[in-house]
Amino acid sequence: MTPFHARTLATTLAVSLGIALAPSAQAITFDILGESGDVVGTFTPDAADWILAPGSGSGDIAAQSGGGFEVLLGQSVFGASEVATQDSHIYGAGLILPATGYGYRVNFSANLRTWDSYNIGESVQPLPGGSLGYWDLFAVNANTSDYYWNLVDQGIGSPGEPVALLRDSLVPMPPAGSVVRYTNPGDNAAALPGATWAWGGRDFAAGYFESIRTSSSVTVAASAPVFVSFVLDTATRESADNRFPSWGAFGVAGQFADVPDGAQGSAPGLSANNPLLPVDGNVSDGHFVFDTFVVVEGGPGTASFLFVDPVVAVGYEYQVSGGPSFAEVLLPTLGDADGYGIEVRPDDEWVLAGTVGDGGSFTFAAVVNRFRVMGIDPALGLDPMNPVAFVTGLKFDATGPVQIEMTAVTAAVPEPETYAMLGLGLALIGLRRARRERSVG
Repeated sequence: MTPFHARTLATTLAVSLGIALAPSAQAITFDILGESGDVVGTFTPDAADWILAPGSGSGDIAAQSGGGFEVLLGQSVFGASEVATQDSHIYGAGLILPATGYGYRVNFSANLRTWDSYNIGESVQPLPGGSLGYWDLFAVNANTSDYYWNLVDQGIGSPGEPVALLRDSLVPMPPAGSVVRYTNPGDNAAALPGATWAWGGRDFAAGYFESIRTSSSVTVAASAPVFVSFVLDTATRESADNRFPSWGAFGVAGQFADVPDGAQGSAPGLSANNPLLPVDGNVSDGHFVFDTFVVVEGGPGTASFLFVDPVVAVGYEYQVSGGPSFAEVLLPTLGDADGYGIEVRPDDEWVLAGTVGDGGSFTFAAVVNRFRVMGIDPALGLDPMNPVAFVTGLKFDATGPVQIEMTAVTAAVPEPETYAMLGLGLALIGLRRARRERSVG
């Protein structure tokens, strides 16, 4: 397949940016790596280096004030409702980084929205009524073979043409609502080559959408030229249609394009059915960092609970970094007759602050920046790989930006004698996301 090259893009960027892009500190950066993996330089592309994906036009590359650029995805459906339609395409842009001795690290921000899913439930199950499928995928891919859109099967080849293109799932572990990072060791012919950052929705059902806002990077070790692609893929087979739209932007790391939520949608965190997810759930140490959430008077986290959703867990410690402190926690109703223990750590040891019944809430005597929930009955059989297991609501003592971190308890911890009757419990804090039902009529 011949790479899709939109020549009008070069003219558009040349006018807006003056041929060469702004210094690397103000743009998506392409760090040149040395032998030990340290940064030894930065590649700054010319405007003419950029190639548009088949579904994009020249307006999908936007200059930013002060320099740099952003790649806009699915602009025609920005802020669309769940019932809107979107052409089945691959949206985005890419470029070829020249050969170096040891490869590149690509730094970027992602501000993305979807009404759809990229998940078939092998590890992450939907809520009742939710539906699944490999539908819409956001990805940043760096490899030495070709652009993303030339590697995947979009069902547009000539009749009888041999099929040697990739089909869903394009990474071994589908995102299913969280970020997945994957580096192909070179022997997985069914997955994208090189290094991939990927995100897609967990499932779909009426009335809710999913979003992510984070900065990240991909690193590829190679001495050959590197193809880098920033895409939204709604076209790769077997799952491709024009329903349940997605949109967003990739841009400067630490800076975020203005991307609207879905019309008539409920933003993440407002309900237990659509909780705030970590910005990165693909970690092995059970540590999850949530995107900064702005607590406002009368909104989630003050007048109502802010619901957060870890991705895997066998127990959790909650912590906030700066800003408001924890004032109250709401636990789910799971049929745990003994309830839960709430621990705080004023000094170097965990201390029991109190107990709370199944489905109850606990108000801290004095606000805290750190606490944990213990004593979940192991007989409940909560699967630590199931992120819909344990919905937790949070309230804070003040307004303002708050960043929440959760760290998994992965080994048995002796229970304080004062609530030993609760049994040896490892908190399984997975949570739920409201999902949607695709109409296939």
